[in-house]
Amino acid sequence: MGWEIHNAKTAFGKFADEWDRLNARLYDSHPFADSRFVGALLEHFGDGSELLCVHRTGDGLSGGLILCASGLWRYSSFRPAQRQATVVLLEDARLLATLLTALPKLAWTIELYAVDPRYAPDLSSVTLPLIVEAQARTIGIDLANGFPAYWEKRPKKLAANIARYFRRTEAEFGTDRVTRLTDAAEMDAGVDRFGAMESAGWKGQAGTAVSRDNEQGAFYLDVLRRFALTNQAAVYELHIGDRLASSRLVIANDHMLIFLKTTYDESLARFAPGRLLLYRVIEEQYALSTRNAIEFYTNATSDQREWATFACTVQNIQIFRGARNAAVFSLLRAWRRNLRSIRNRVPESDAPSSNVSQCKSIEGLQAYDLGEFAAKDNFQASTGWFELLEKNVYPADAGVRYYFTAEKKTPRVILPVRLTTRGAVKSIESLSNYYTALYAPLLSHEGDPLDLQDLLAVATHDHGGAHVMRFSPMDPDSATYKGLLSGLRANDWIPFQFFCFGNWFLRVEGSWEDYLRKRSANLRSALKRRCKQFAAAGGTLEIVTAVGESEQGIAAFQEVYSASWKKPEPYPDFVPSLIRQLAAMGMLRLGIARLNGRTIAAQLWIVDQQKASIYKVAYHGDFASYSPGTILTAHLLQHVIDDDCVREVDFLIGDDKYKRMWMSDRRERWGIVAYNPGTIIGFALLTREVVGRACKSVVTRIKGAVSPTGAIGRTLAASKRALARITGQSRAG
Repeated sequence: MGWEIHNAKTAFGKFADEWDRLNARLYDSHPFADSRFVGALLEHFGDGSELLCVHRTGDGLSGGLILCASGLWRYSSFRPAQRQATVVLLEDARLLATLLTALPKLAWTIELYAVDPRYAPDLSSVTLPLIVEAQARTIGIDLANGFPAYWEKRPKKLAANIARYFRRTEAEFGTDRVTRLTDAAEMDAGVDRFGAMESAGWKGQAGTAVSRDNEQGAFYLDVLRRFALTNQAAVYELHIGDRLASSRLVIANDHMLIFLKTTYDESLARFAPGRLLLYRVIEEQYALSTRNAIEFYTNATSDQREWATFACTVQNIQIFRGARNAAVFSLLRAWRRNLRSIRNRVPESDAPSSNVSQCKSIEGLQAYDLGEFAAKDNFQASTGWFELLEKNVYPADAGVRYYFTAEKKTPRVILPVRLTTRGAVKSIESLSNYYTALYAPLLSHEGDPLDLQDLLAVATHDHGGAHVMRFSPMDPDSATYKGLLSGLRANDWIPFQFFCFGNWFLRVEGSWEDYLRKRSANLRSALKRRCKQFAAAGGTLEIVTAVGESEQGIAAFQEVYSASWKKPEPYPDFVPSLIRQLAAMGMLRLGIARLNGRTIAAQLWIVDQQKASIYKVAYHGDFASYSPGTILTAHLLQHVIDDDCVREVDFLIGDDKYKRMWMSDRRERWGIVAYNPGTIIGFALLTREVVGRACKSVVTRIKGAVSPTGAIGRTLAASKRALARITGQSRAG
């Protein structure tokens, strides 16, 4: 059991049936992972050095990859240009880690090219360092709700252009005609006509056209023949008058149709025959109602995206054997880039090519549609939060930046940061401070964390080749956290992760009474006793939620906060502004405890859609005997569980012991610090980080060894016991 390594070209046929069963089980028999397609690739483009890697368990095949040696102990997926996307046949992404140890010699990295993430295992379970980069933005069409509904939602300009092309065609040639070749015996003629048309155009001049006489043409003919035997291939041809105007080669399964190749007669370009054939094929697929989607598998242009109902980023994925391998890779690549720049005399001011925009204030984003970035599940992951932070904490900070990618007028990913300079060190830091319980770049529904690579590159350039980046506190399981790690490595920065704090939270199941039944008997009796005592002494509890009550609530909060043990707020306008904003959005839950009219405790809670966050708490020390904080916490907790019906209560920052009494679970918040090894200062800071971590690791091991349970500690204890026995025996003698 485990990994088996074979010569792919000679052994693939023996595993074809098992390979197809695995493809059927994981991805409903995706055509690009079909043994007929993969086998044809090996036959026509393999050189005999490819490795077939199959993983076997007691239940059969659980993984299959074809790899090529691509350098010194470096492996990459077998991916000729004719394989538009890679389907990763692995039940579990963690198998990649075991594959690294199973490959010949000392394999230190595996690169998987053009991976469709919808047809690959979830990489979140992989603990090894990764670099994930965008390779292309492909598109597709969801074949649901009928063709009229689909076409009605297309851009008006597209619909008008297609109608005009049809009218022009009919006026000059009459009605267009589409034929569909599906029989295996028809594939030869279909591919011949396709190749002749493509060879007559610019691809023929460039030498890249399909032809029966070249390997590319032989491959497509082979694939179409194999798939046509099960009615899963077709050659679509559009005729204008008596002329063949456009052709498309396709393969399919029960769920999807894939466009392999398309061409058109360039002398008929004024009729846009390729677009007219696309329209007819889409119309036909809707009418057939036998498939769920059409996949283009292309790096879509803006014109092509007008036809799509969905998009997907095809990825290049590189996995390293360990953190040291990833760091050395980034270090060497950064130095090589610097040497190339010096040799070619490329000026450092050349900006990276990307589709990144930026603004220096949240107001600069107002020209865009920010609806997706409004406060929903997490207020701190919204433009409203960053506006609050910017205006009350960083109003005069010239380093505030919002880097973003956008699709037309809708941002996809927004990275809020600060560019700072301390002495000679230039830093890029998350737009956060001690008011921030959780930082994250803002991601739209259509946004892709892979965009962070470009955002980081532009930020580095803007800050004159920054030396260090720091982002915290973050959720280490979030897509943006992993996207930042990957994006930093892709830009040849070397990142390190560090612990920020523990975060206690409650998974709400049922009512307040259900919650109480799960608490300890001591807590239940203490709450009952203290609430009774507090009420008898003239205590009252209030929860401020409305805008009209917010100013009175702010005064009460500031009164008790100033009388508490806590330090004065360095930014006195922040909390009042936060309370006003929360009240305006209906998210304010400001609890106030009074004793005979005097405020003795206050707690600021934030309620999002299904989550309550305990943001700030304070009580008057002179009234600690009444436990006003405990009483107020219970009152607010009952309110958010029974009235707001939240699914989670979050105590935000810290591992304070009292939080365990109320909450049910703990998670951690982590940060990322990264260094630019391509700069002298960045390399010096990197060296200091590595030495510091190494020293800390040594000290930790020494402490562990000399502790009572460590090796040295156990030896000393045993020696003491032996000495005691010897001494005791001597005295007895």
